[in-house]
Order: sequence, then C-alpha cells, then structure tokens
Amino acid sequence: MSENPSSASSLRCLMRMANHTTLATIASGHTQVSDGWPVTSMVVHAIASDGTPLLLISELADHTRHILADDRVSLLFAPPPILAGGVSGIETDTARLTVFGRAVRDDAPAIRACYLRANPDAAQYADFADFGFYRVSVDAAYWVGGFGKQRRLPGDKLILPDCQALIDGHDDIVAHMNADHLDALSDIVGHFNNADPNTGWKMHAIDCDGMVLTAKTGNPDMLRIDFPAPIRTPGDARDILVEMYKKSRA
Repeated sequence: MSENPSSASSLRCLMRMANHTTLATIASGHTQVSDGWPVTSMVVHAIASDGTPLLLISELADHTRHILADDRVSLLFAPPPILAGGVSGIETDTARLTVFGRAVRDDAPAIRACYLRANPDAAQYADFADFGFYRVSVDAAYWVGGFGKQRRLPGDKLILPDCQALIDGHDDIVAHMNADHLDALSDIVGHFNNADPNTGWKMHAIDCDGMVLTAKTGNPDMLRIDFPAPIRTPGDARDILVEMYKKSRA
C-alpha cells in the first residue's frame, strides 16, 4: 500500500479495512420524517476489485426504499479504531472517508461472488426474494486524516480503471496459487505480516490492491496483505507476487 495516507490506493484500502459503513440516503415515504430528510443507517459492505463499494440490502429496509426513489447516497468509511496502550475507548486513528455516488441494483455473478467472499455469512439470506446487490457508482470522495489533513478527489481518481481482466481471472489466479504456490504464500506472510506463516495459508481473494488469505488454525479467519502497487491484470498479479516472494526469500 502507498505510504501516502491520502493516495487513491490507501483510500481504497481504508474502505476495505472498515467492517461496516454508514449509509446516508434521502428520505422518501418515511414514516417519521418528511421527504428529502437525510437519513443514516449502518450497512455491511464489500469492495470490488477496482474499489467500487458493493451492498446487499433488503427492499424491506427504509434505506432501500429511499434509493429506489432517489439513488444518490453517501457512504462513510472508517477503519477499526486503534486503541492507545490497549485502553478501551481511546482512539488514536481518526481517518475517515466519505464517498458520494449513486446506488445501482446489479445482481451480476461477479458482484455477488465478490460480496460473499468478503461476507460469507450473508449467503444465508442473499437469495431471499427481498434482497438485492447494489454497486455504488462513485462521483466523488472526501478524506479526513485528522486535524488539518484532508483531500477531495473525483470518483475516477478513487476507482482504479481497466481492472476487468483481473476480475475475470480472479478464480483462476486463486486456484493456481492454492494448487502450486502455498509455500510462496507462507513465505510472503512471514515477511510482510507478523502472523504465524506455518498454519496452512491459502489465498481466499485477490483485488487491485492486495490479497486476502485464510489459514486452517491459529490465526484470524482472514488476513489481508496489501500490494506495494496496484495491479490490473492476471499478469500484474503474477509479477507482483513473484516480486514479493523474492523479497521474502532474500
């Protein structure tokens, strides 16, 4: 990941780190406030390979009814708090990112697969008749990194273009790494993370900014390792993984 906390790659990683997002919609037919009132709710998201936010929401929810009337939304992302000295409630990381865009229903298989890879438990209700997948087409973003630290950027600077080849090749990359290169993944974990490298790491997912690994025992359910630079194609994925493996063995 870029060392610049306001770079596009760092902002995409901030979105991926967040375990939920605050969704703001415009009230329409709400039972408590008049039309046009701003309404917020908490939703669980996923981030597509190129950085596009994805949602799985129910038509029974107020926010979905609002979106069907007016698709303009805002999403507020913040990483899990870093606690000073392990003392509960003292947050030392105040970075947050607001994304402005339009929520569009999209049940494409690739979007469904991406969302369920990030949120496996959602498979229990993803096929309910009232649920649907939505992608947020990003118009703009606003980052605040603390007092006096901010950046505003258009959506086409946040979302990485030309990632379709990586999306299409996702499953083949994962299958290849897990069939032939588990030793390389273990070495990469040992070099780029402080997790135990000897617990059977396998690739779970890959995107333009990094990869998610899972292990059989003794580690978090999912471990994310960011890449030193964004990738767009399976060839880029091969090159960056080879580079990281070589560094881990040096």
